[in-house]
Amino acid sequence: MSDTTRPTIYDVARKAHVSHGTVSRVINDRPNVAPRTRALVHAAMKELGFFRNESAYRLKSPRPLEDRIGVIAEQLNEVGPSGNTVAALAELQSAGYRFELATVQGGDVAASVSQALREFEGSTCGILALAQSAEMRESLLDYRSLVPMYIDRFLDRGTPSQPGAEELIGRVAAEHLCELGHQRVLHLPGPPGALSAGHRQDAFVARASALGMVVEIGQAGDWTSASGFDLARTIRPDAYSAVFVANDAMAIGLMHGLRGRSIGVPSQLAVLGVDDLPEARHFDPQLSSIRHGLAAEGQLAAQTLISAIQGSPEPDPSHYLRVHVVGRASTASSGADPRETRYR
Repeated sequence: MSDTTRPTIYDVARKAHVSHGTVSRVINDRPNVAPRTRALVHAAMKELGFFRNESAYRLKSPRPLEDRIGVIAEQLNEVGPSGNTVAALAELQSAGYRFELATVQGGDVAASVSQALREFEGSTCGILALAQSAEMRESLLDYRSLVPMYIDRFLDRGTPSQPGAEELIGRVAAEHLCELGHQRVLHLPGPPGALSAGHRQDAFVARASALGMVVEIGQAGDWTSASGFDLARTIRPDAYSAVFVANDAMAIGLMHGLRGRSIGVPSQLAVLGVDDLPEARHFDPQLSSIRHGLAAEGQLAAQTLISAIQGSPEPDPSHYLRVHVVGRASTASSGADPRETRYR
């Protein structure tokens, strides 16, 4: 910047080490900026001799873009993605942000993502992208965003020191079945390419192997009860004593199919699902399931993006990621109390 060039918000952003959107919110006295960040921006403005152009400010839209977030969501017809997305949107609204939602549902995923990103770039202060497929995630990672963008931080397998939601689900599934004495188990995964299915499977296999269990990977389902019912034909109850199913819908369909083959649950085969759907209580036998906070996960995603926009500390994932097994009859040992129990 020369002596004769008037400083811009981009100069201030570089000086304060924040985004230009943050500088814009400070200039316009908008909310959603941490006090420390606001002070850094004011200090940079003073040092650079920056001041707001009042004429330009008066010509601005009465609804500025610095409180607008672009949201890209995928597979909203599924329980997990819809639960996460609804909670994330509510969290953004409660924090004072507006949002525009773009959905990705089949078809050319890369093209849909690219179009949404083009529309949001330059018109939002951040992008919340809730990817469910590897294809969508790769498209997002290939894009160089000029504003903060959240993809799947904390909701994947995470790190050894900070396990993510899917890591916790896989871990507690293996620990629950091991605690009940199962040493040879089958896992029926969700569809290939689904991020949660892959993370869940990898976490389960890793923890089960560490516990000395032998895991067989069966055919994949598509998250539906119909696919679980069809997979019942592939079950060999003499080869393993328990099945960990990728979600409750598939698990309920599986138990229906096992009944048709006269395979007893849990007398011949224990069955464990994920999501703790209301229907899990109303099947015979009642389905044991891993409960994880879909709403809390969505709130965590929103708060992580907000912290990046505001330049404030990230939220503590441990306050949001709560995972435990709700034990019911489908995994109960012979003579065990089938009432609901909490594990972890």
